[in-house]
Amino acid sequence: MHPGRNQLYRYCLLLPLLALAFARPCRSQETNNHPDAAPPPPAPTPAVAQLPSVDQLMGELLARLPSQAILVSGDLVTTPTNGPKTRLSVDILLSYPQTAVYTIRDAFGKELEELSVVREGSSVRYTYKNNGAESPAPPPGQRIQDTALTWMDLTLGFLWWEGGRIIGQMESRGQPCYVLDRHAPAGSPSPYASVRMWVDQRVSMLLQAEGYNMPGDCIRRLSVKSFKKIKDEWMIKDLEFEDLPEGPRTLLRVRTADPVKPAAGLP
Repeated sequence: MHPGRNQLYRYCLLLPLLALAFARPCRSQETNNHPDAAPPPPAPTPAVAQLPSVDQLMGELLARLPSQAILVSGDLVTTPTNGPKTRLSVDILLSYPQTAVYTIRDAFGKELEELSVVREGSSVRYTYKNNGAESPAPPPGQRIQDTALTWMDLTLGFLWWEGGRIIGQMESRGQPCYVLDRHAPAGSPSPYASVRMWVDQRVSMLLQAEGYNMPGDCIRRLSVKSFKKIKDEWMIKDLEFEDLPEGPRTLLRVRTADPVKPAAGLP
């Protein structure tokens, strides 16, 4: 799609899916966006005359998280370096700003893992189940089954890091973005020493993120691949997680995003 051809859309955080999408939830038919097509250009928010501060930019991004509890359901399709594709399903129950629950299931719907995240100010509490049994929470850098993503990727935990700096402006998938770097907090078990993010200048939308290790190598990339229209709004349809330099890729494809009662299924 081309700049100037679209209407206003909202940004739905999933991810996971994530968290994993940035849009208001409701049911509708999916548009025929090709996964490799550029996302539809958003209607601009009030123009910023100069580079914003990191706090301002991240504050606007987090403000786009869903204001009501929603249940996002999708598929995790992994393309390994060798062998056939594998498929899992994921349910993400979002009740921002405090709570999110991520449930990984096999191709038959059996629950494999579940991670609950509760944020209270700067503190985070995790509750984890493995095959239905409560277990110690995995480190954020642990892979989810045989996919190319970690729990840090699915929960987008780096969005809540503090500080950082905007290093410039660059396009991502044809959209003008601010590019910023954030460093993991001291003593953090994060799989990344730092994360670089591309945030759409007009709607404060995360289009791409790259995780770097301590030597400065890019080891994982998250990219928004396509959107689908829900009535008068847009939401993320496909997110790709790529294990670098030549590892597997996992596509998170959103099937539904529906409102739920705030207390439903929340700890």
